[in-house]
Amino acid sequence: MAYPKIPEKKNPGDVLVQKSADIQAPMETVFEVIEDIKLFVELEENVQEVTITSDIKQGKGMKSHWLLEDPGTGSRWEVDEEIVHYDKPNQIAYVGFAPDGKDYAGIHNLSRNPDGTTRHEFNEMFYFDADPDALGEVVGGMVQNVKEESERRSKA
Repeated sequence: MAYPKIPEKKNPGDVLVQKSADIQAPMETVFEVIEDIKLFVELEENVQEVTITSDIKQGKGMKSHWLLEDPGTGSRWEVDEEIVHYDKPNQIAYVGFAPDGKDYAGIHNLSRNPDGTTRHEFNEMFYFDADPDALGEVVGGMVQNVKEESERRSKA
């Protein structure tokens, strides 16, 4: 069975954020940007630090520790992530677990457009009480930054 495109809801109050972009770069280039999790310090506004914590450095089973900051309040929290699905260059899925219950799951879906560009569809489910507009802004910024970095690499 194919991996889903959207993380599963666990509770009625879970918050789903969906963002997409068409990127003037090959799928392989976009995938390389997304799988470089240490780059998310630059790609996503609320990411302060990322450390790979497993012997697996890439792909399914890779684990990492993230220091995040709420751009609205400045409060910080830590989360451990694991790549749970890795289908290069089509899809990466992960789950994040935080000691304070700010758990989430996300799936990056890539497909090739007829003109050779890439469609990036990103879906992230937040399993805690959160402001969907604020999350949408952060996630939208990350998707835009993935687009810009992928296009920059594709021209290099």
